Amino acid sequence: MRPPYLHPCAMAAIAVCVLSASARAVSVLAVTVLAVSILAAGPAQAAAPSIDASIEPSQIALGESANLTILTSGNGTLSINLPVVAGLEFRVVGQSRQIQMTNGITIESTSTIIRVTPEVAGVFTIPGVTPKSPPLVLRVNPGGAGPSSSPNSSSAPDRLPFVPGPNAKGLRMTPDGSAFVHLEIPKHEMFVGETVPVEIQVGMRDGFVASLNGLPKLNNDDFTLNNLSRQPERTAKAIDGKMFTVYTWRSLLGAVKPGTFSLTFETPLTVRIRTRPRQDSMLDDLLGDPFLQNIFGTTVQKDITATSPETAMTVLPLPTEGRPPDFGGAVGSFKISTEVSSAKTTAGDPLTLRMHVTGAGNFDRVDSRMLNGDDQWKTYEPKASFNSPDPTGRRGEKIFEQPIIASQPGTHTIPPLKFSYFDPSTRRYETAHSAPLTVAVSPAAASAGNEPPPTPTATGTPADEAHTGLRPDHAITDARVDSLIPLYYQPRFLAVPSALALLLCGAWAALRRMERNARGERERVRSELLSNLLKTMSQASARGDAAQFVNSASAALRQTLGARWQIAPDLVTAVDVDARLEAGERDDIRQIFALADEANYSGGDLQAADFDRWTQIVRRQLADEAVS
Repeated sequence: MRPPYLHPCAMAAIAVCVLSASARAVSVLAVTVLAVSILAAGPAQAAAPSIDASIEPSQIALGESANLTILTSGNGTLSINLPVVAGLEFRVVGQSRQIQMTNGITIESTSTIIRVTPEVAGVFTIPGVTPKSPPLVLRVNPGGAGPSSSPNSSSAPDRLPFVPGPNAKGLRMTPDGSAFVHLEIPKHEMFVGETVPVEIQVGMRDGFVASLNGLPKLNNDDFTLNNLSRQPERTAKAIDGKMFTVYTWRSLLGAVKPGTFSLTFETPLTVRIRTRPRQDSMLDDLLGDPFLQNIFGTTVQKDITATSPETAMTVLPLPTEGRPPDFGGAVGSFKISTEVSSAKTTAGDPLTLRMHVTGAGNFDRVDSRMLNGDDQWKTYEPKASFNSPDPTGRRGEKIFEQPIIASQPGTHTIPPLKFSYFDPSTRRYETAHSAPLTVAVSPAAASAGNEPPPTPTATGTPADEAHTGLRPDHAITDARVDSLIPLYYQPRFLAVPSALALLLCGAWAALRRMERNARGERERVRSELLSNLLKTMSQASARGDAAQFVNSASAALRQTLGARWQIAPDLVTAVDVDARLEAGERDDIRQIFALADEANYSGGDLQAADFDRWTQIVRRQLADEAVS
């Protein structure tokens, strides 16, 4: 049995006590207490080594993963070999070690987490990690049949995929080793106007970075960063044995002018910095776990900027030789095809001619004038739309639609369309052509108004029309009327305007009633909302919640001022407050708005007197509105 003063943990604690003799009194006291507690534990008993294994969940769907946890405890050394099961992949994703002392007995435990990923569906038996350990059973259902509580399903977004990374080669860590920014780019030579897909990775060491304070920023005005993904991908990555959470943004990098440049990216972060000297913080490193390090090692938060290593880029100009006249600046690889809405039509009826441009490149420079008008076709200005399954917009399809009208009947041919672009892979201009289209155009149907009048003949001509001289200037009709008084003067017609006037008055009265009811309902809802906001302010004031208090006060003031000025509450701004209110009242309300904005981003702290003061200001504004 090993004496307690020769135990590794005790010796490490004593060594740290010696090294930290010049540290602050509090730190020396903490280390000394730890060393004394180990030495005073009495004769330590060596616990027999043991091992236990479990798998969670035991039933998953194909495409998901389960976690195999192996827990070893005791002072002995147990070697763990990964199981080998056909159809299952095993990968170590994490490991942690703990030291516990109970009644003078020191117990070391190690927890190893292994990700189990099935390749096929079925029931798998995982042998025990020791000859005496019972086997474990994992049931893998076909895709979509697993339980929704799987740790790697979409319902558990906090479980990050693990990507192994043995070392930090190629990464520029911050001086304290807590973060890095890295640029992944497929090539270092490009043409002006070309878009190159890039990945910006921001790694933050678990437990050492407090917050990410902004998006990655490009430090070069000679390039543009287009379509940066809104939500980054999160992965867990081990670098030099330390766990990092890596955020990955995808974007398109474009060059503005030719030349040789250096690219760097930077990201603002807030990290935790140790306040003790390095020689006095060796205990923090022995503790290992970031949470314990932050407890025993005093830290403060500090804003820093992490910068990526410089990436050399060469930008080439587009060649002038062989440039087509219709080249509009599209750079990439494209194909085109055309179609018409109908292969049969009638002269004068419109058709829709569509051109599809598919491929990869800078689609914002993809343009076409489509078909030009001629004797056979009358054309109009085309319209374009873009569809892309790629979040960055580098790959997709741009569709041009152009209305066209056939001028004459017959069988007409829509000539082939063309599109010119520069292909950076071949380093030359290319022109894509579409196939011609044939449309059958039938004559337009003759209308009665376009037919010439029938030629009168002697046979069947009415007797009253068989005369010579001028024809009458009015139509001959057999209709007769009893009175020459106009219709609008006759008594039976006078009832029509009277009925219309009554209907108009009734409609006006109904609209007025509906408007009053709607106004009353709005006032009731607003009054109820203001009452709830005042209640929320009172509750927040009672428990000292400054953020909720100032947000509720700001909302109540915006509701009140919006109703007073006849504008939407969301549109009430500081400019309106400055223009419409007097100095004292204006300053108080502007300060409440500023406190609300500050609480949304950085929190806030108010005293009891502040809660009472701002409550009185809000109630005074509500009272002024009630009087007005």
